[in-house]
Amino acid sequence: MPTDSICIIGGGAAGLMAAIAAGRAGSPAVLIERNPKLGIKILMSGGGRCNVTNTGDIHHLVESFPGNGRFLYSAFRRFSNDDMIRFLAEEGVETKVEDRGRVFPVRDTAREVVAALERAARRAGTQILLGTPVEDVAWRDGVFLVRLADGRERTAKCLVIATGGVTYPTAGTRGDGYRWAKAFGHTIVKPRPAIVALETVETWPAKVKGVPLRGATVFVYAGGKRIARYKEDVLFTHFGVSGPAVLNVSHQAVVAQEAHPGGVEIGIKIDPEKGEGEFARLLDERIHASPAKSAKHLFEGWWPASLAPVLLPEAGVDPDKRAGLLTRHERRAIAGLLAEIRLRLKAPRPIEQAMVTAGGVDVREVDPKTMESKLRPRLFLAGEVLDVDGISGGYNLQGAYSTGWVAGLSAARAAQAE
Repeated sequence: MPTDSICIIGGGAAGLMAAIAAGRAGSPAVLIERNPKLGIKILMSGGGRCNVTNTGDIHHLVESFPGNGRFLYSAFRRFSNDDMIRFLAEEGVETKVEDRGRVFPVRDTAREVVAALERAARRAGTQILLGTPVEDVAWRDGVFLVRLADGRERTAKCLVIATGGVTYPTAGTRGDGYRWAKAFGHTIVKPRPAIVALETVETWPAKVKGVPLRGATVFVYAGGKRIARYKEDVLFTHFGVSGPAVLNVSHQAVVAQEAHPGGVEIGIKIDPEKGEGEFARLLDERIHASPAKSAKHLFEGWWPASLAPVLLPEAGVDPDKRAGLLTRHERRAIAGLLAEIRLRLKAPRPIEQAMVTAGGVDVREVDPKTMESKLRPRLFLAGEVLDVDGISGGYNLQGAYSTGWVAGLSAARAAQAE
């Protein structure tokens, strides 16, 4: 059986970029993908538009990965967001920058991003095997043995695992990479959902499902401390809360819940600069000016009017009570609601519904300069299979490109040194 120089398992962003880098470095790879087409999660990203990367500088990129962002410094230096934008331009994919530095294809289609990656990979000499699930991998007689589900076997000098996490199982991300990495001695940090909507103990959000809060600031509280914040839109749902601001603090919320079961709260502020005291003053002014108005009208200009009939009873206030007749206790309760809505975290939505998997191969066991395993020489790991996850906004795809590029280059050098 002839031995391949490099075998890459996973045809997503990390695997394709690893194949391109390896081929350009003189060691064309074999890329094995279980799905009938490449880049399934890329095609799903950004609602099919593909938020390909973010324009932030390297420090901003690193800070956008809660937990283990520092692991990515070297990879971002080796293959940056600017490198990715140039790569796409060379492949004929024009890009544009939208809010918060998010980069999209000008034509708003993820298909052309996948097509560009595939073209570059094939031009680099990559042999691509589609619709080919891998059953198992092992180290035998100085090479990696890759067993395919159809009974065939391949051997390779170097192996790159770029299989993703466990979110969106319909995209083929089933956690196989964790199993194989563990067989090579790696520690697997418990997979958990990231960039995920949150279920709340309170059921009232279901009464206002679909109501958005534009530009709200979301906070995560645990153990008496504020541990995360993010400003963007919030959306009430039938199970709790979602929207970009919630998704981008969900990692910290999930981690906090593991340490503080039942003790994590989600706070939502429409104006984080104003506290309860300031809202109490403004509320008194509004009541003095319009004492005949009902309590529910006091929300106008601050929170959506549809929230008042739901939130006021939660605070023990009759929404139809005349403002001038509100007691001091009722006014204080309304001021508290205006300052911040608090919800208790019940659980994240199922991990299958998360956009990204947190957890994975412990990065302390991987060389950040090469993506090579510290436990099994010539084994490389890239993308979401690693315990690194970013917030939404193009960061996770950039992390996949960068770690994939470094893994591919490093694998090529290792294969050529054999």
